Amino acid sequence: MNRVHIINKDCLEELKMMEDNIFDLALIDPPYFDYRTNYRKDKEDKLSQSLVQQSREDQIAVLWECIRVLKPDRAFYFFTNWSNVWWIQHPFESFWRNMIIWDKGNWTAGDLKGSFGNQYEVVFLGVKGSKWRYTGERKHDIWNIARVGNKRIHATEKPVELYTEIIKNSTSEKQCILDPYAGSGASAIAALELDRDFVGFDIDPEYCRRIEERIARWKESHSVI
Repeated sequence: MNRVHIINKDCLEELKMMEDNIFDLALIDPPYFDYRTNYRKDKEDKLSQSLVQQSREDQIAVLWECIRVLKPDRAFYFFTNWSNVWWIQHPFESFWRNMIIWDKGNWTAGDLKGSFGNQYEVVFLGVKGSKWRYTGERKHDIWNIARVGNKRIHATEKPVELYTEIIKNSTSEKQCILDPYAGSGASAIAALELDRDFVGFDIDPEYCRRIEERIARWKESHSVI
């Protein structure tokens, strides 16, 4: 069985203590906007508290650390939205290969009179080295994958299917994936489904608890001890 580790610590401080060249893929989904929801799963349990925010400087520092701990000729993916594209492009210009448009299938409300509804998020593909090649069939850079609905455990939860597409096109079985902002645990579930090892961080103990519960449910449903 593949190994999955969820660590309730500050990812930047922990990454700084890691050796170089140990992971086969990095999935980097930082808190790139302030988000709070009042949606409640039941009377006692609110879906999410305010997310712990992180400065642009720290997000850039995390990305540099993720590149350092990646093995040579490995890929990393950085999730963001249109308003943050400009400041993340320049420091890593030599690494980027693609800007993937994730079409979520519906749009946000936003400014109903002053702007168009936003239906997509951006996922940058970066590569450490020059010899990385995708596996499987070649995909185009617009991915149509439905967003997660109201039944979710994290305010900005990504669908497992999105991570599945990335992982199966970027790694092989038994390779190890890093997610410094594990959030909902969707990336961990995708790693389990595809038989990859996984190391994920989240600074919020409540989200770590929810990730562990989600993993336990997956293992129970798949008769894994």
